[in-house]
Amino acid sequence: MPEATALDTDLPEVEERDPPVLDHEYDGIREFDNPLPGWWRMIFYGSIVFAVGYWIAYQLDWMKSPDQKYREDKVAYMATLDRDTAEIASSSEEQLIAGAHDSAIVERGQSIFVARCAMCHTPDGHGLVGPNLTDLFQLHGTTRLDLFTTIRDGVPTTAMQAWGPQLPATDVVALASFVSTLRGKNIPGKAPQGQPVPAFAP
Repeated sequence: MPEATALDTDLPEVEERDPPVLDHEYDGIREFDNPLPGWWRMIFYGSIVFAVGYWIAYQLDWMKSPDQKYREDKVAYMATLDRDTAEIASSSEEQLIAGAHDSAIVERGQSIFVARCAMCHTPDGHGLVGPNLTDLFQLHGTTRLDLFTTIRDGVPTTAMQAWGPQLPATDVVALASFVSTLRGKNIPGKAPQGQPVPAFAP
């Protein structure tokens, strides 16, 4: 047996105690009474306090439920949709003529056209799936307002979808204004479709 060193003799003796054991027993197995860690108990008690506060807040309508928020957002959206619908309905040939001569509106319409319409009409409008928008032929109507109506309402049974429900009213006007500026550029592309129409006045 090794001799005790000076370091060993300097250490204080620690009294060994048996851990507390609970009274119940099952199949000869007994359970130590080890307390839960403090951090665990704090989370548990905090969860109870939060749950009570959460229940009170919603029962007293201090906070809006997801269903209430959805209903309010839907009402706001429908109001915006009604306003846009009214604005679209009030569009006129004169408004589109003014838009075609406003560089900011035309640039806005062009950016929308490239993003939404180029896949069918190509970026410069010479036609692919859709008709060539730069020649002097038009499938639906003859005026700027006819172009606007086609963009807004689409053409059933064709690839031309209705953009009115999908875009703000100002974007539909800008898009129609830009498309009207393409007529008469006569960029080589898809064969003419529709009836002959005169170029729009500059």
